[in-house]
Amino acid sequence: MGRLIALVVALVLGAFLAWRGAQLPEPKPSDAPPTIFSAGRAMADVQAIAARPHPVGSAANREVRDHVVARMRALGLETYVRRNSTFTTRERAGELRLSGATVENVIGVLPGRDRSLPAVALMAHYDSVPNSPGAADDTTGVAAALEIARVIEARGGPGRDLMLVITDGEEAGLHGARAFFDQDPLAKRIGFVLNMEARGNGGRVQMFETGRGNGESVRLFHAAVRNPSASSLSTFIYEQMPNGTDFTLPKDAGLQGLNFAFIGRQFDYHSPTSTPANLEKGSLQEMGDQVLAATATAVAAPVLPAKAPDLVYSQVPGGWLIAYPPLAGWAVLAVAAGLLALEPGAPDTRGSCAGWTSRAAPPPCSSR
Repeated sequence: MGRLIALVVALVLGAFLAWRGAQLPEPKPSDAPPTIFSAGRAMADVQAIAARPHPVGSAANREVRDHVVARMRALGLETYVRRNSTFTTRERAGELRLSGATVENVIGVLPGRDRSLPAVALMAHYDSVPNSPGAADDTTGVAAALEIARVIEARGGPGRDLMLVITDGEEAGLHGARAFFDQDPLAKRIGFVLNMEARGNGGRVQMFETGRGNGESVRLFHAAVRNPSASSLSTFIYEQMPNGTDFTLPKDAGLQGLNFAFIGRQFDYHSPTSTPANLEKGSLQEMGDQVLAATATAVAAPVLPAKAPDLVYSQVPGGWLIAYPPLAGWAVLAVAAGLLALEPGAPDTRGSCAGWTSRAAPPPCSSR
């Protein structure tokens, strides 16, 4: 009976912790203090950008481009529109697929106190798929980037340049990111990248991918972000999949960084229902809170994270992130295996008199 009670208690506790871990923060209103991220303020950009579908090359996409340019200039950013063409080939399922686009990336630079240092890049894409307004994918990332830049300036400005890289043509094949990292001279100034994405219209934000050799990047994330959702297992699984985001390009170029996304409410992904009204505002707030914390730490750091041995990491109940070298994990497994090997087996009492307590005559005992 005691074991049954313990099992029920463990199941109830586990369910409570899972529920608690899935809760989103309360979105901050538009009149929140200027030094914190406000989903209410960011929603003004979400509503303007995701008013209708705006795929690459469309008139609606050019209107979004103009809105992003105007917002960057209003924030005091050095603003550039880069028009480039890209052409790529990719093999999938034995078929060669060709893709090309003319894109217009929008780059805004918030000058740092020491402009000789490598810049920190905040990335998101402003195009949508043809049949969706893209309130989550990736209007949330664009709106969050603009609000994060505003907050960092309100806090006194960055120690090094903060570069907003708002790409075009991501949905058509990562064309904007490809054009930026292959052709734009500003790309050579970047030392660390934070990318924002979405694969749904809500849910908890996850830091689901890092650069290769992530030890120092994970330490920065661990020090900066409170109540994170992250796991090195998700990074491993993602690397086995054929998917890609704008972060794929800087990662392949050897840059360090962090990739964030939320994946709840999958029904709305790439759907006409991905509207500002259906967007979970708590997801926007959490995206802003987590990426702001990591960005603020990076732009204030005297040295940006460099390539270092990978760490194993995961969140634990209570809002904490643990991180350790892979060797430590193997050591724990080795100790556990050793303890199992040393555990004495249960005595074999079949056919013996062991444990007989009755006052009646004992049964015949085995001669073994």
